[in-house]
Amino acid sequence: MSIYSVNVRQGFARTPDGVRIAYQVSGRGPALVCCHAMGSDHTMYDSHRDRFSQANTFITFDQRGSGASDHPAFEEGPGSPYTVEKFGDDLTAVLDELGVESAIVLGFSMGAIPALSFSIRSPGRVSRLILASAMASRLPQPIIERARLVEDMLDRKGIGETYDFYFSGALFEGLMEQEEFRDRIAQARVRATEQGFKGCFRVTIDRPSLVHKLDAITCPTLILVGENDTHYLAEAVLLQEKIEDARRVVLPGVGHAMSMQDPGQFEAEVMAFIQ
Repeated sequence: MSIYSVNVRQGFARTPDGVRIAYQVSGRGPALVCCHAMGSDHTMYDSHRDRFSQANTFITFDQRGSGASDHPAFEEGPGSPYTVEKFGDDLTAVLDELGVESAIVLGFSMGAIPALSFSIRSPGRVSRLILASAMASRLPQPIIERARLVEDMLDRKGIGETYDFYFSGALFEGLMEQEEFRDRIAQARVRATEQGFKGCFRVTIDRPSLVHKLDAITCPTLILVGENDTHYLAEAVLLQEKIEDARRVVLPGVGHAMSMQDPGQFEAEVMAFIQ
């Protein structure tokens, strides 16, 4: 039984390197495509689908290494199937498959990487950009140091314990006490693989800075950050300074996982910007 009041079409797009990317489409109107966070998949937007489909063609997809998309074998080095550019290719493939020439693009946390990659390389195809809990810089050292522990656990103990450890971190403080969040993470964990998790994790954590490329973005841009998201507040200021037509909104009472901590506030800011 569907949890939505709208009809959802599903399909697959294929990237230039042959990776299949699962996508989901609902609603009608200007295209709004949302890119998901680390350790999740398109289902992180399930609770927002009805609202975002009211006046838009709402598109979600599973990044390579996540959900129902292909999970290529992990490789080190420049030949890796998990890079900033290839994350952007995933988004490009979905929009091309659907015949969408221009879209509103929302990138949340890890999802900011494909959103930025696409916006930097194809600025004419982005009508508006929303960066939520986003970072274009190299991540702060405390996050990188904890990331090494996550990768070590993945290699030693597998995906199950790694998921539990990753989502016990400061970015998700208090959320594992919420049944809805626990259920969503449990569903994502069932579809997760070690190679996919590691690939996505490397793109999120161990990647070059994109700050020097932000001047390629010319569309109106909304930067959303939670007032309790300690590591990302300064980055939100930097993004506003480096992107020509950007404004920054600090959401009160929430941290990194703003869409789960206060979904109504998150939706209201997104809808006000795109309408």
